[in-house]
Amino acid sequence: MSITGLIYALIYFWGLLKALSSKPIYGLYMYFFAFYAYPPARWWGETLPGLRWSFIAAIVTLISILVHSKREKLLWSEFVENKILLCFLFYIIAQSFWVISFQVHKEYIFLMFKFIMLIFIIQNSIKNDKDLIGIVLINLIGCCYYSYLGMFEHTGGRLEGLGTPGMESANQLGQHMAAILVVSAFLLFYFTRMRWFLLAIFVLILLNGVLLTQSRGVLIGLVVAGLYSMSLIPPFARRKYFTYFILALVALAVLTGPQIKNRFDEMLGNTDTQEQDASASSRFVIISAQLEMLKEAPLFGHGHRGTLLLSQIYIPKDTQTNLGNGESGRASHNFILALLVDHGIVGALLYLSVVVLCLRRVRKVFREFNEQMPKAQFLILMGLGVGLVSFMVAGLGSNNKKLEIDIWFYALIPFIAYQLKSNKVKSQKPKS
Repeated sequence: MSITGLIYALIYFWGLLKALSSKPIYGLYMYFFAFYAYPPARWWGETLPGLRWSFIAAIVTLISILVHSKREKLLWSEFVENKILLCFLFYIIAQSFWVISFQVHKEYIFLMFKFIMLIFIIQNSIKNDKDLIGIVLINLIGCCYYSYLGMFEHTGGRLEGLGTPGMESANQLGQHMAAILVVSAFLLFYFTRMRWFLLAIFVLILLNGVLLTQSRGVLIGLVVAGLYSMSLIPPFARRKYFTYFILALVALAVLTGPQIKNRFDEMLGNTDTQEQDASASSRFVIISAQLEMLKEAPLFGHGHRGTLLLSQIYIPKDTQTNLGNGESGRASHNFILALLVDHGIVGALLYLSVVVLCLRRVRKVFREFNEQMPKAQFLILMGLGVGLVSFMVAGLGSNNKKLEIDIWFYALIPFIAYQLKSNKVKSQKPKS
């Protein structure tokens, strides 16, 4: 076993033991640890046993929750978002009777079941502000690890192919990292002095990693999120907000390389040949084909990965890509249209209603509580709302349907809003 692999195993199993002996949050930390330091994708992972590291961490955390909850009420049914996602799961199970390929569709059924269990684990592992801040920081460090790989180990081209679970492409990796970047940046309003300085360094490293993905959709998502964040400025941080906003623009200008500018020029047809970038123009071809696919099953959809399965019929050969084994096709590059083609209007409305409800919760908390809220919880909630906007806008240029980070947000946003409301009610009760 390599030294790196040994260190990984020691940290991992120490965290699981801590979860079983004391607090579930340590198990959740190990879930994120295994998610980012993904052994099968690293050279040192070859010396470790072939375990399902994230799955084991999730199971141990679930056991810890059940053991240590004692008389505490387990959270889940309090949140309408959870109930809608459960309805969505039942709906995609029902879809099995008419989908194009059940073998493909069942993968998403199992994935959504896993997501719902993960929501339960997240919402019942966090006990205080310290746990919540810890979740943000471990995700920030994990994404900075990806940035490190991009700066020192990745050779040429866009940052992708790191072997990360569900994030094979540069667009998917960039969407995940950008969402964490936004949430982490909001903690700059909370930390002071040395902790602020260290957090700012990590945020800059992560920003550089996002730019290394060279994803146009992700950059557009960040711009939209930045504009949206202006409507969620905490009163106690207005002066700092605009200072940080200007510093972010300066950092973006300094770190943005010529490759990103060239990709935007190609997309807009501003190159010497005045030809539009093939990658960007193909998106419109795929969208047009997806609209035709939707007409065939508008209400109930074709099942998971419907665009890919129907692409040979609806998408021109010159736009298809090689899938191996002598087959060609093209997958969706738009999250909304992927939902519509795969699950129809019914499924898309169920899923997107969760997004809308989460964003409404953030707005409601901002309007009602921003003068009185504990800074950590309040700032993280605002960051999650802005991060979710960034993620959804970026998804218009690349399908992020199988990514996991939005599920984390669907778990955290209702939970934090619930905790803030509970704390306010307790503070308003007259003392006996």
